[in-house]
Amino acid sequence: MPAHVLYEVPMATWPVRLLMIAVCGLFVLAIYGWWLPRVLPVLRNLPAMRGGQALTTVVVALLPLVIGVGPLLVLIALIRNPIAYVTDTGVMQESVFSSSPVIFAWSQIDHVYCRMGSNGVVTGINVVAHDGRKIGFGNTGGVDFASMYELFQNQLGPVVAHRCERAMSR
Repeated sequence: MPAHVLYEVPMATWPVRLLMIAVCGLFVLAIYGWWLPRVLPVLRNLPAMRGGQALTTVVVALLPLVIGVGPLLVLIALIRNPIAYVTDTGVMQESVFSSSPVIFAWSQIDHVYCRMGSNGVVTGINVVAHDGRKIGFGNTGGVDFASMYELFQNQLGPVVAHRCERAMSR
């Protein structure tokens, strides 16, 4: 954890993480634990099939494996639970699949965008560096995003920290 942390924003809170881990785990278990063992005997029989039939069999058999990669990546991200920090020197976000975090000094920040829900509560903040790198803060509960955005406005000014965009109400 960096020194002088002003705000600490986890990707997900424990209740959200537990729910999503259970859902993703069931999805991954269904594909890799139930579907794959039933498909392997069919794939072993490929030499006995004609070209078109074999190609169709491979596509149909492996499509759920490709679909299962998405929930598997989400599951890994939830288990790692990267944390984003706002410090006295800038902004930092831990990476899910890399050991090096994304770090912006205050002077490297080009734009700060804010999203506000229809109820007037700040729901997200996106920070964009001069080189196009981005760090997103989503409101996972327990973090006062309004005061965080006020810090960005005070630190960077109104030209960089734009007014909050209000969500469309239904």
